[in-house]
Amino acid sequence: MLRLKALLVCFFVMTITSCATVDRSTAPFPPQQTPSIQEDLGQQVVRHLTTRYADVRSNCGTDSQPAFLCSGVTIRGTASNPTYHVWNNSPASLAKGGVSLSYLRADSKFEKLAYGYTNGYIFNAYFYAGNQIHPEVLCFFPIDAGTVNRAGKGCGAYPGFAGSGPCHLQGVDTAANFWTHYNAHSDSRHSYQCGFDVTDGRNTLAGPAFAAGVGAMKLMGAESFGTQNEFIMAAWADGLGKTLPLEAFFYLNGTDGLSVAQRNQRDLKATDGRLIPIINVKLSRSTTDPATFYYLPADQTEPMPPAT
Repeated sequence: MLRLKALLVCFFVMTITSCATVDRSTAPFPPQQTPSIQEDLGQQVVRHLTTRYADVRSNCGTDSQPAFLCSGVTIRGTASNPTYHVWNNSPASLAKGGVSLSYLRADSKFEKLAYGYTNGYIFNAYFYAGNQIHPEVLCFFPIDAGTVNRAGKGCGAYPGFAGSGPCHLQGVDTAANFWTHYNAHSDSRHSYQCGFDVTDGRNTLAGPAFAAGVGAMKLMGAESFGTQNEFIMAAWADGLGKTLPLEAFFYLNGTDGLSVAQRNQRDLKATDGRLIPIINVKLSRSTTDPATFYYLPADQTEPMPPAT
């Protein structure tokens, strides 16, 4: 059984992390359009981001392959801190044992990043990450869950809030169940919420669990749109800039995050000899407005190599 596991022209979206082995022979790669001219890496990346954002499949072929393996955009906002490499774990992540990211897709929109961050990095979907390492994906919360305070690397119960442990242990296995559970408390609902366990070990239950989490965001409506979700991966070792599935650094459109993204781009190249593009991300302005991804050559600290 299968295991878990962008241009001078701006691309617009109009309607638009498990150490387990993935069988790439069945990987549903994004539809490829033959470019009229040779793409560079930045053009290729923004095209792939746009395609994955629009891909709202429920899984990647089977229930044991959750949709995050092949669709959507896994994104982490980061602080402007020059004291450590941004792709290494923050002190808070190390203490928790888990890393908080967010999952962005046409059916899982949000208007801001955690803590108002304006830059960070994007991980490639694992089906397209080649031989890079795959940090273990642990759980998914439809809305920020204060995971720094939770046990189990951020996926467990919030202290003092009964029923806030993993969803399946609370009898919650669908979006509707989650909505009922979430609304059972008139206050502190973020703390009372449960998280969907999407670890590889859950096998055929992992895909439906992640789909239920994404579905719950839709039921939450404007509340979900106003606050980002939490997608937890197990913390990885430092010094892995060469092999982490880093797809791009990014900054949010209309913010001052570009200078930090440029510093991060230079840092990765100087430290690990690896060059990845900077992408301008414009988050949705409303629940009906799509997020968009732009690759601007003028943003880059050096020219991008040809696409691979």
